Amino acid sequence: MEDAPAINEAALLLRLIIAHLLADFLLQRTEWVKERPVKHWKSGKLYLHILIVGVLTYLLSGFYTNFWIPVFVMATHYAGDLLKSYTGNSLKYFVIDQLFHLLIIVFAWYFYIMPEFDLFNRTLLLFNNPGFLVVVTAYFFIIWPSGYLIAKITAVWQKQIDPEKGLPDAGRWIGMIERILILTFVLINQFTGIGFLIAAKSILRFGDIRNPDNRKEAEYILLGTMISFIIAIFTGLTARYYLNA
Repeated sequence: MEDAPAINEAALLLRLIIAHLLADFLLQRTEWVKERPVKHWKSGKLYLHILIVGVLTYLLSGFYTNFWIPVFVMATHYAGDLLKSYTGNSLKYFVIDQLFHLLIIVFAWYFYIMPEFDLFNRTLLLFNNPGFLVVVTAYFFIIWPSGYLIAKITAVWQKQIDPEKGLPDAGRWIGMIERILILTFVLINQFTGIGFLIAAKSILRFGDIRNPDNRKEAEYILLGTMISFIIAIFTGLTARYYLNA
């Protein structure tokens, strides 16, 4: 029974996030978004969208006697969307906009539950938890330092590859994502997922491997992939060892 309040508090946060996702994606039409950069604060669709945000936040919060959460979310959502109408709709501003909305939701949730939920002390306990720190360190290592390590190892062969072929930085991002997936599979003890990932990548690269003109590129990619997989698997096994110790 001691965990019931924490479950209710987590459920409230999730409901607020669901309200945001429904309002910002499922119930917002493309023409509403396109109208904003043209009319800005005069856009009627902007106010309709904000009304939907408020209603969904109010209904899904589950506390119908409390109005400050939906009002606060509505006001800040309006400010964020109005500002975004002047900045454009590129990936950078899209990510900033969504992070802003989510931070506002977390802020509203925290100050609502603060009397019964000491988030600060719980966060301190989390960052003093060795298991949590092991997992964070493992992900940090396989995302950034291991990428530099792989680049240094394969630098000799990289000079023989035409840099104009392929998308800029695509290989680096693909490597980061595959290492994140492999580490996650190892930590949750789902090694079959690694086999599926290898099979999927082999199918995608099958044409390059068969083409004799792309032999250098294929071997370079295969070498980098194997090194990336080994680092991610070894990091995951090391993290699991410390978690189980």
